[in-house]
Amino acid sequence: MSAEHNVGRVDKVVRIVLGFACLGMLGYHFIAEAFLPVYGIIALLILIPYFLKTGFTRICPIMKSMNISTVGRNKQ
Repeated sequence: MSAEHNVGRVDKVVRIVLGFACLGMLGYHFIAEAFLPVYGIIALLILIPYFLKTGFTRICPIMKSMNISTVGRNKQ
């Protein structure tokens, strides 16, 4: 089953960079200095897989439910 992509190239790169940045923040929190509150850790644990999954698969269910696409019309 193939779904239509709704995440464009720039959006894809931004999501992947944000996913790895959040992963780095979480690693820094546990390895070096505990600077995040508990709800910050919970938010990162939710955002990391979301950013990486939507970045690599180029399919965002939230954008799909709102009928939004960042893919150019000629590049689909």
